[in-house]
Amino acid sequence: MYTPLKYNDAFTLIETLTAVLLTAIICSTLFLGITQTKLYLESIRIKDKAYQELKNWTNEWKSMVAAGVSNFPNDGPGGERVALKKDSEGNTIIEGKMYKDISKANESGQYSVYYNIDTFITWKNNFLLGSARDTIRFNTYQIQFYIQ
Repeated sequence: MYTPLKYNDAFTLIETLTAVLLTAIICSTLFLGITQTKLYLESIRIKDKAYQELKNWTNEWKSMVAAGVSNFPNDGPGGERVALKKDSEGNTIIEGKMYKDISKANESGQYSVYYNIDTFITWKNNFLLGSARDTIRFNTYQIQFYIQ
């Protein structure tokens, strides 16, 4: 005579579904964390590129002031454009706009002429929701070595 086993050593359907559900939740949390980390690192790369571009541009204007240039053209409404991120084909994905304000310092005297150089760069932060813009600003002084 055949007697069915009362206890079985296998997983039940509920236990299997619970394990699958918990694994799916853990994997989705892990992928979300990886995605957010990649976006954060890309944001840092873009900010570093903007910093380097602004530093070079500011140094260029400082050297012009030191050399004796005293006529500074306006930036215009769009500022000077610079590519902060490009795709594999060389197309600009994220563009920054650099602006400057160069003025003779009020404390500047007859023998020590110096200028206040205020430069900044802005770009759209594509990693945040909305139309948030990031900005980096330099404010420095430069002595004019060549006086006309």
